Amino acid sequence: MGRPFRPDTGPHQTSAVLAELAHLWDQAVRRAAAERPKAKQITQTRLARESEVALQTINDWATGKRLPRDLDDLRKVGATLARWAGEEPATGKAWSALIRTDQRERDAPAPDVPLTSDIALGRPLEQVSDPFLLEVHRPIEVDAPHAEPLPVLPPYVPREHDQRLAQVVARAVGGHSAMAVLVGGSSTGKTRACWEALAPPREVGGWRLWHPFDPTRPEAALAELPRVGPRTVVWLNETQFYLDAPGNVGERVAAALRTLLTDLGRAPVLVLGTLWPRHWDTLTRSAADAHAQAQVVLAGTDIAMSTGFTGDQERALRQAASGDVRLAEAVANAVDGEVTQYLAGVPELLARYHHAPPAAKALIHAAMDARRLGHRHALPHALLAAAAPAYLSDAEWDAAGEDGLEAALAYTAAPCKGVPGPLTRIRPRSAPAPSRRSGPAVHTVGGQPTAGESGPVYRLADYLDQHGRRHRSEHIPLGGFWAAVATAAHPGDLLILGYAAHNRGLLRDAAQLYKHATGHGDTRAALSLIQALHDLYPADPRPAEWAAEHATVEYPDVVAELLEGLQDVGAREQVSVLATRAAEHTALDDPYAVARLLVCLREAGAHEQVSVLLARDPARHAPLDHAFAVAQLLGSLRDLGAHEQVSVLATRAAEHTALDDPYAVAGVLDGLRAVGAREQVSVLDTRAAEHTALDDPSGVARLLGSLREAGAHEQVSVLLARDPAGHAPLDDPYAVAELLGSLREVGAHEQVSVLLARDPARHAPLDDPYAVTELLDGLWAVGAREQVSVLATRATEHALNDPYAVARLLGSLWEVGAHEQVSVLLARDPARHAPLDDLYAVTELLDGLWAVGAREQVSVLATRAAQHAGLYGSYAVAQQLAERLRETGAHEQVSMLIERLPAAGLFYVFCNQEGNATRFRFGRGSDGQPAQSWDWDDLS
Repeated sequence: MGRPFRPDTGPHQTSAVLAELAHLWDQAVRRAAAERPKAKQITQTRLARESEVALQTINDWATGKRLPRDLDDLRKVGATLARWAGEEPATGKAWSALIRTDQRERDAPAPDVPLTSDIALGRPLEQVSDPFLLEVHRPIEVDAPHAEPLPVLPPYVPREHDQRLAQVVARAVGGHSAMAVLVGGSSTGKTRACWEALAPPREVGGWRLWHPFDPTRPEAALAELPRVGPRTVVWLNETQFYLDAPGNVGERVAAALRTLLTDLGRAPVLVLGTLWPRHWDTLTRSAADAHAQAQVVLAGTDIAMSTGFTGDQERALRQAASGDVRLAEAVANAVDGEVTQYLAGVPELLARYHHAPPAAKALIHAAMDARRLGHRHALPHALLAAAAPAYLSDAEWDAAGEDGLEAALAYTAAPCKGVPGPLTRIRPRSAPAPSRRSGPAVHTVGGQPTAGESGPVYRLADYLDQHGRRHRSEHIPLGGFWAAVATAAHPGDLLILGYAAHNRGLLRDAAQLYKHATGHGDTRAALSLIQALHDLYPADPRPAEWAAEHATVEYPDVVAELLEGLQDVGAREQVSVLATRAAEHTALDDPYAVARLLVCLREAGAHEQVSVLLARDPARHAPLDHAFAVAQLLGSLRDLGAHEQVSVLATRAAEHTALDDPYAVAGVLDGLRAVGAREQVSVLDTRAAEHTALDDPSGVARLLGSLREAGAHEQVSVLLARDPAGHAPLDDPYAVAELLGSLREVGAHEQVSVLLARDPARHAPLDDPYAVTELLDGLWAVGAREQVSVLATRATEHALNDPYAVARLLGSLWEVGAHEQVSVLLARDPARHAPLDDLYAVTELLDGLWAVGAREQVSVLATRAAQHAGLYGSYAVAQQLAERLRETGAHEQVSMLIERLPAAGLFYVFCNQEGNATRFRFGRGSDGQPAQSWDWDDLS
């Protein structure tokens, strides 16, 4: 039908009259397709000819390059489109009034906002009709001869998660920005649920949808998030690609999302995302400095996917299946209620994998291991070709023949009932644009080929990816796999793959990967290389020389780590070289990192380099969107005696810190006070007390504490007079507990009473038992005994699927004297029901059960943990688990646990047991035996 009439990409907002023209265009296209399939095509060229309006003019209108100005031209085009659409001529009074209104609005003074906010991102939601472009799984294909054509998607039956998601969407449609992230395993229906949730904004109209993916997901998001306007759905399917991107890209995306969600001038926006549980844990449970921004933006956004269909849902599902053969087959054949997985072709996919010929299965196993050990979705052909032979016996290798690889790839690429096969080639959308940052250390992750890859790339089916992580979790690939990774993996993934080798005791393979990654400019890999070789050969200067020569200096926090590492090994000359490069060229857009680099340079005695870095004036260039980072930079500048820069940064922070995040405001106030900026403290104290937002109880609590500690009693009174207790939402028990404690500390007893009168014990959601325990403690501290009893009873009836939270709940119930509720909770037998995929949480539950005297349950849980616990935690936690097992007399279980440690990535805990450190000084081979000695000369 020709290029659509869609003014979506130009430098102006779509005018009302252009929207009407677009509507008429759609009507004309539909009518032509339905009534006159052989008629002339609906094209802009034909429209220009029949309306007698210049084609260039129509093209400019259609792309948004220029808005209509000529009334006669508008009437001609409108009349022609109306005639084509079979509607009333667009020339009467209503049409003229629309044109005049549109003209007045466009001639009015421009609002005081940046020009970029006038550029509409995304497409009108009513035009978004293909769910597969948004990565909804294609359903299975079922042979049904003579059947009517089926809709693109099977019928949808809502479940519990849909109800929670609908509440978030309703909030956005009602005018408030909101974010929801569906958390569940592969093929559980996360993206389909988000697709169905678009119905309300579609119905009200005026909403757009933006899916950032070009040139890569994180790059697109980082570049364009500041341009997102009101009534936009931001589609972040597989959210880890955006928030867990390498370097500080993910954190910058998270910070931009925070800014968007708290910007009232751009509200409402709706952010929809999806994550596997392991990605959620990575982003929310990692060290605070690794994903600090992500933790804040994700807090309270998670919606757990329902695992099956129950009661009325099952009946609705079977009724819907009667009209759709795909759904009927899924309902009849799905195991354990995994209907959505079946629809996504999972049974056929698993059958294809399990019955694969040896060469094809070798490719799949190589892909599984590469993915679970840290490689991105896009797996290079060269990597698969080099790694697959390590998974074949000599006989299988010979039988595969010369064309074995291509035959195996053809097998893995064949669709499974309409869904992609186990391993399929990725067709790139477009050539990626160069990053403004240079060096392979900042390769972004997005599932698409990037600049670091050459040749074809392949993607492992999501469900098989998850299957491999579950069933191959304690398998150590053979040496051929690691040799292939070192030469053919994506450069941006060499470091994390090196960590995987190191944590399994393959120390030489790890050092090889670190060296290659350093050669590509990865500064963190340089630090790992130095540490790995220094432990074995402390007098060998070559690793330090290699690191200093090849490391990039763009990220100041990483450079600081490397400088510290070089100092630790006594590489003074390399410290000087790297310090000079860093002072002259490091980026200034991360105040925390700059602060750390300044401290590190001073400690290294690099005073000249400190002066060079200060001369670049970080105080004027530092962004103010990360309060604690600003506070750190203030402290570093003060310690260096840069008083003028302290004054500049303090003034900027006092006058321009955004007040929509009271927690961050408190952090800035603390930083200002620490450097003695009294005048600026006074300015920000007053602004914060009078204007800070009250919809974040945790932030308000932090701000009250900061004001009290500073003796700003007048500002405390001003803030309390705004009734934070009456305005606080009750949907976050942890935040409510913090606010209760802060109100008590400042003596605001009336406000405490106001908050208690709203009965948080009965209204608190129970989906986060850890937060519930905090509220229990908070209610106990203010003497609300009745509410403690109510909440304790409610909490003991909740799910046992978070061992850490159950441990905290047991401890909190015990401390507040709720012994009856402790007995109720123990009677539900958490030791037998607790999932074992989080080692830290399991250890905490062991301690919690021990503390309340549940010795039998301790023994049960210890035995389960030794045999089946997911051992992916810190070394200290694994060591703690081993000690707990010994304390309970479970010596056999201790032996089982120790044997599992290396394959689970806990080699150093293994070395700490029974004198293994000396035997395995050079690491271990993939056969489990101590490795032979090796040194720098053995690395290529």
